[in-house]
Amino acid sequence: MSEEPAKAGNTLGVAAIVVGVVVVAIVAIVGVLASLAIHGFRSYIARAKAAEGQNGARQLAEGIRSCAGKLGGGLPETTRAVPATLAEVSGKKYQSRPEDWSDRAYTCAAFSLTAPQYFQYRWEIVSPSSGRAITQADLDGDGTAELRFEVLVTCTGDTCTTGPLITK
Repeated sequence: MSEEPAKAGNTLGVAAIVVGVVVVAIVAIVGVLASLAIHGFRSYIARAKAAEGQNGARQLAEGIRSCAGKLGGGLPETTRAVPATLAEVSGKKYQSRPEDWSDRAYTCAAFSLTAPQYFQYRWEIVSPSSGRAITQADLDGDGTAELRFEVLVTCTGDTCTTGPLITK
């Protein structure tokens, strides 16, 4: 009879160890899943922010292409950057004002943003028959643009075309 309480104690000890191992395994699995979720969310946010710059460069270039048609094949002059400095979007959003988009190229292209932006935008003449829409961002706030997108606009006679999105 003295053996039965010892067996019961051993059984309880083994059960406690099994429960402890299961709890540790569950905690480890939850930790791994949480880290994967955080990584996935950060990747999603980075892609969403990059999409702003990609779409903005395309829209500005397409607006300039259309504008050049209205101007008889001539491209509008280089614009001011919006915002004026990269520091104004370094690691944060910038809320532009309607007057930021008052340069002739922006108005002719019917391009402006009303939502807060992560990117700096500008139009730049390269030659009398070509130019580029440029967007750049400093998403991590270190003072250096890590994302830059360009779309070229080239005119031959009265016909202007946009090129592919260039990532720099």
